[in-house]
Amino acid sequence: MANYTSISSSPQLENLIHGNEYTLIDFWATWCPPCKAIAPLFERIAADNAAENKLAFAKVDVDATKDVAQQYKISAMPTFLLLRNGVVCKAVRGADVNAIKKMVTYAQKRSNGEKITDEEEEEFSQIEFGGGATGNPYLALLFAAFLIWFLFWRK
Repeated sequence: MANYTSISSSPQLENLIHGNEYTLIDFWATWCPPCKAIAPLFERIAADNAAENKLAFAKVDVDATKDVAQQYKISAMPTFLLLRNGVVCKAVRGADVNAIKKMVTYAQKRSNGEKITDEEEEEFSQIEFGGGATGNPYLALLFAAFLIWFLFWRK
């Protein structure tokens, strides 16, 4: 059973967001190889970490639900947004599973009222647009090249 919601409309997403303290959204496209590569990992993270009223997971196909993608100004896929009470608090562009895990840990600690150390706060503050926690464009290019090879030319 999937522990994420496939979003088909803006009102559906609004209901999900307002029913949970945190919502982690995966903006993806069917034509996007990195989106396909990260999907099973995102789905596993959702299955392991969804918590009713605290942390919800959603997937938005940007081509099928263009109004939602425009609402959040999505310009690259995949993009992952972490919302707290409907407000974006963390965002990652690219298939960075470590940054996604950090966003989940951040949301879990915050929603459970756990103390976050200065070291963790520094680590969490690095989760922003443009390549996740590392922000290294060379790693993104290397990953994309490997993914293209793996999906299309590997025999």
